[in-house]
Amino acid sequence: MSIQPRTHETVSEVQSTGPREDYIPIGTDTEGAHHVYRTTDESVHVIGDGERTVRYDLEGLHKSIDDWIDYIDARRDGFETQHLYKTLSGSLENTVEVGN
Repeated sequence: MSIQPRTHETVSEVQSTGPREDYIPIGTDTEGAHHVYRTTDESVHVIGDGERTVRYDLEGLHKSIDDWIDYIDARRDGFETQHLYKTLSGSLENTVEVGN
């Protein structure tokens, strides 16, 4: 078995056969910026006023998308609208109203 270095070609190959979407919306933070997770290179793009304002390389920082969600929860008081959750229970809490 040989191990290939991660290049544009190998990322594109995985991209065309992998089950995940290339871009997954994370949510809109309390400051109105949209956060998008790009799975092809493990990066988060923050879009404000229609333009990408920041790109964070999670892989280069040895962080996961879960770490990013925790960071936004702590730094910007979380997400106003959230689409990607760390756990199934987090997703269910936001979609199911619990009656008293």
